[in-house]
Amino acid sequence: MSLYSSDVPSKAGGGNLDNGLNLFGPELEKRAVENSSWCYLFVYYSKVDVVDKILKEQFRTFIHRTIIYKRGKSHVESKEVPTITGLIFVQGDILKIQSFLNSRFIGLHLVKDCSTKTVAVISDRVMQSFIQVSQLDSHRIRFMPHSFDYYAEGHTLVKMTSGVLAGMEGYQVRISRDKCFVTTLGGMTVAIGGVSKETFEDVDEYIRQRRVQLREESGALDANLTAVQQEIDKCFFSPENRLDVISIASSLDQWLEKSRLLLRKEQFAEATEIVLFILEEIGSRFQSAYGSLAAGNLKEMTAVCAEADRILGEIAAHANVPEDLMCFIAAERQSLVLRYSFLPMEE
Repeated sequence: MSLYSSDVPSKAGGGNLDNGLNLFGPELEKRAVENSSWCYLFVYYSKVDVVDKILKEQFRTFIHRTIIYKRGKSHVESKEVPTITGLIFVQGDILKIQSFLNSRFIGLHLVKDCSTKTVAVISDRVMQSFIQVSQLDSHRIRFMPHSFDYYAEGHTLVKMTSGVLAGMEGYQVRISRDKCFVTTLGGMTVAIGGVSKETFEDVDEYIRQRRVQLREESGALDANLTAVQQEIDKCFFSPENRLDVISIASSLDQWLEKSRLLLRKEQFAEATEIVLFILEEIGSRFQSAYGSLAAGNLKEMTAVCAEADRILGEIAAHANVPEDLMCFIAAERQSLVLRYSFLPMEE
């Protein structure tokens, strides 16, 4: 059987799903196995059901469907169809999924980032929220034509604190008179409508208030920090509880997204500065938290660390990165691993 995947690019990174996820404790390692990340692929619309059935032999899959109505001769007929033609989400280990595709379907591949050539990955936490909304009302979900960073200008990053979307980060945007929550799903921008009854939390405001409570001075007073580092430093304070960890991790998502954007533009030095500073700050700020907070309370920060290190690895492996920057990254990563052994980074 010969099938072909779409060339539709993803703006999200992938990489090694097992990259150090156990370094914050065995509890997280167990959860990582139980709640595998998701990836996705595109196939010809006529082959969707066939491919989906065969994938289900070994993996969990999901297809977002929408009900359409057509007027027949005597009545209106309803039909359930995939919202995005040929789109299939698959849960499991990336290498195992691709190996399975190679053995069963010639030329069918998981969607990759066009710049980094790594498979787009969606966390199970985000995917489960997406699935729940789809099951409640599939019409609430729209796949948007613009990239996620397009909606950053003029909108504040917020975190959902209630409902099925609780824990997800994005922007509150009004689209066609509907208050929508715009977020990213494996590099695809998704707008979820009907969120007027949901509760939003301004992540930046929470962090500002916590810094005041803890009487922590801004790193902007440090003349050794660059302008970018000063802005990233505003995301940090010394965490004391799980909500602190979630808020810091949420505020860093925008910087990880920005570093990926810089990587796609081949602005390697700028992207490197962001992810290295994030890892350095997490290492220094979370040394005490690592001993005082339970492993399960650090899972969001673990994900941030793993993604930052993944981006760093993609920069170093890029064909056009300068050799001196490659050596610099290697030296800095080694230094981080030696000084902060709990960070989820490969030696």
